Amino acid sequence: MLIEVDRRSEDLPDVPCFISVVSLYEFVRGKVDPYRAKFLVEEICGVVPLDNEVISKAVEIWRSLRRSGIPIDDRDLIIGATAIAKELPLWTGNVRHFDRLVKYGLRLWK
Repeated sequence: MLIEVDRRSEDLPDVPCFISVVSLYEFVRGKVDPYRAKFLVEEICGVVPLDNEVISKAVEIWRSLRRSGIPIDDRDLIIGATAIAKELPLWTGNVRHFDRLVKYGLRLWK
């Protein structure tokens, strides 16, 4: 949804906002001035790092999905695991990528 906010087709919700370090990377990598874009995002959002809690949750989910034969992109897995581990709702325009993580505790922002 950060892309939609950037394009001004969506507004940020009126609540504290956090972004996974992976989402931040995905957003700034295509910008003309990625360092400026990173700075601006960090001004409005707290950046949630990839820590042991997030990695442990991602590994747990990856193993479960692998056993079930339901693969997930590593970036989406880490973004979802970040939201689950930090008990934050995930605001996304691509629910299809994340709906399989709801059973692991992901809350999608409505």
